[in-house]
Amino acid sequence: MFLGVIDLTAVFFDLDDTLYDQLQPFQSAFNSLFSHITDVTILDLYKKSREYSDRVFPLTESGKMTVEEMNKNRVIYAFDHFHYQISEEEAMHFQEIYKEHQYKISLVPEMENILNYLSSKNVPLYILTNGHSNHQRLKLEALNPFQWIPQNNIFVSSEVGYSKPQKEIFEYVNAQTNTTASESFIIGDSFENDIMGAHNAKWNSIWLNTKQRKMPSNERHPNYEATSYRELEELIKNTF
Repeated sequence: MFLGVIDLTAVFFDLDDTLYDQLQPFQSAFNSLFSHITDVTILDLYKKSREYSDRVFPLTESGKMTVEEMNKNRVIYAFDHFHYQISEEEAMHFQEIYKEHQYKISLVPEMENILNYLSSKNVPLYILTNGHSNHQRLKLEALNPFQWIPQNNIFVSSEVGYSKPQKEIFEYVNAQTNTTASESFIIGDSFENDIMGAHNAKWNSIWLNTKQRKMPSNERHPNYEATSYRELEELIKNTF
């Protein structure tokens, strides 16, 4: 649904499952170790693993859980949900392969079109991502979005000291970029982190829901929802 052309100061992109499809490296790890499992879809496993990591991510930011524990446990959790028990060693091996392939990622073609389009309209572009600095920066090096988004327009939660959906991280980047909440738009895949975080900070939002997640009931709706990258590209070109 298009609500007419809008003129906003800045567009902020999430990184994982927004600029690139995080399912691809996950599938590479699954195919390497668990291709014998055929009665569970890779998408369902991935969504369960993200459900766990999204829930405990604040614990890694506060130091109450290590990133290694989160990465191992989210794989065990996902398989256990579908009644498969895997060992800690298998889970850690899965994570090693997954991480290796996360540094072999590329921009989704439609996302490259979107970046070109918004740049042609002179819309300032930024990245706002949760995660640990080195890991996120290595993924950014692989994606190489710097012709559209310079390094000083990139904000990583572990470097800032706050993480989405905390209102403070949205306020921080507004202050750093000389933008206002009403002029800021975030595009991201996480309803809780991106959409609810934006709502709490009085930002605008587009929910990129390519994994067909259910919108939580009784929650604030995003300004827009796109269920595919093609739909997102169309939405951007009809809205900005």
